[in-house]
Amino acid sequence: MADKVPKVSEQVEESRSGLRRYLRPSERVLWSSKPVKMAFLFSGSTGGFAGMVFALGFSIFWLLIVTLAGAPWFFAGFGVFFLLLIVFGVAGSPLWQLMRYRNTEYMITDQRIITQTGVIGLDTRFVNLDRIQEVYIKVGFIDKIFGTGSVIAVTAGFVPVGTMAQGGPLIVRPSLDALREPYEVQRLLQEAIEKTRSGKL
Repeated sequence: MADKVPKVSEQVEESRSGLRRYLRPSERVLWSSKPVKMAFLFSGSTGGFAGMVFALGFSIFWLLIVTLAGAPWFFAGFGVFFLLLIVFGVAGSPLWQLMRYRNTEYMITDQRIITQTGVIGLDTRFVNLDRIQEVYIKVGFIDKIFGTGSVIAVTAGFVPVGTMAQGGPLIVRPSLDALREPYEVQRLLQEAIEKTRSGKL
């Protein structure tokens, strides 16, 4: 298992990441990569899938009833409106992700996690390794299809971005989505965190 870490680390040279301009003079890159393209494009589509299936069924049912009943055209227009919502719902999310993909990069150094994404503007985040409390892997439906997964780092504290934990402080979760080797990246990140805490990096 240990012999796979260099394989993951080799992506540093392959990616030629634009995030290198943010590096500190003493900072060393351990890993850098972009997400797997197809997995990333469809990663935002699964949440509304059930709703789109319901809307499609309702639209077909509505158009069928209106046609059989000979109702005025504006009743049929209501069903067409739902069909258009489905088209935009199915196509819109991958198109948005495609625009984000160009600007999406991830980097792990011996000091920080650096992530960047965005469509028009860029959202660049920096999280010091010594602030990370937990690292876990999430493999969703789309990930199972493409053999990918997400590495999520949980950082607790008072930070300006993130979500409110139940009964706890504000937390931020840097997410490295649609990775080809999520378990290896998680292990590399976890080792870097442990070395940072012990003062070995």
